[in-house]
Amino acid sequence: MRAWRFAGGFGRDNLVLEPDETPEPGPRDVLLEMRAAALNWRDLVVMRGEHRRSVRPPLIPLSDGVGIVIAKGEQVEGLGLGDRVCPAFYQHWQGGPPPPDLGRGRLGGPLDGVLATHRVFPADAVVRVPDHLSDPQAATLPCAGITAWSALSDPAPVRPGEIVLILGSGGVALFAVVLARAAGARVIVTTSSSDRAARLREMGADHVIDRRTVPDWAGADRVLELGGAGTLNDSVRAVRTGGTIILVGNVTGNRADLFLPPVLTRRLTLHSVSCGPVSALRALVRAIDRHRLDPVIGRVFPFRDAPAAFDALERGRIFGKVCVSCQTEGPT
Repeated sequence: MRAWRFAGGFGRDNLVLEPDETPEPGPRDVLLEMRAAALNWRDLVVMRGEHRRSVRPPLIPLSDGVGIVIAKGEQVEGLGLGDRVCPAFYQHWQGGPPPPDLGRGRLGGPLDGVLATHRVFPADAVVRVPDHLSDPQAATLPCAGITAWSALSDPAPVRPGEIVLILGSGGVALFAVVLARAAGARVIVTTSSSDRAARLREMGADHVIDRRTVPDWAGADRVLELGGAGTLNDSVRAVRTGGTIILVGNVTGNRADLFLPPVLTRRLTLHSVSCGPVSALRALVRAIDRHRLDPVIGRVFPFRDAPAAFDALERGRIFGKVCVSCQTEGPT
């Protein structure tokens, strides 16, 4: 097998392609031949060495991927050779309340991720994916897809007719547009790009707001706060009295100067989501299969060019998910 690793340290220059022994599955494990991987903003944070101290090199990056079961342990039931599955982002969180050591089980840091030709995972931490999805589409489900799903499911499921405001047009935001529309919600999206605005309307967004010219929005039942410190007060102004702000991302900063009076007097709910358990991945897969939903793919890089995929995500010019094919030429 071959795997991309942050070897001597973090940073793009330390991301190297290394040969390794193909692992053997334990009694309750499956061996996957990886087909595709997808990048998230979190992967840039890891690459920059800005994650918690528990995330250390050497490390195989990326949490989102899909593979084919090519071997399994003798105690594995319910999965067969040839099944196409995604490993869950949280390998140790099956369902219910999050465990106290939630951060310990994350793929792509501190656990080795999926940017490899072969990987072994516990059988109870992988989920079969819908047949209609391509490999890159299926690869986007474990973190980006589940984060959007959780944002529309917690603390209560989105309702038909509910007004959902989604900040931005990144990977999680595009998933949220697709899922919210399938649930019958009215979808409003903010963007600063006229090209992206047109694409978002094609995807079914009811309204697209150019945040460069329309700085104030109001009346949403639920706001998916994907920006962080720089946009949190905008979300407070945008949500209706009694509404909910779902804290998802922090790409604009980690520390927010939050003006509290409207939060207190308007009885707002601030609720955070951090991906979700294996049970949520199964629920997402059922919804995608039932509604025949298609994640939006922007570009797929060949395995040998994986570092260029990090560069592309960092530049932020691609509409849709940035993915890497894990198929290689020649021996692995």
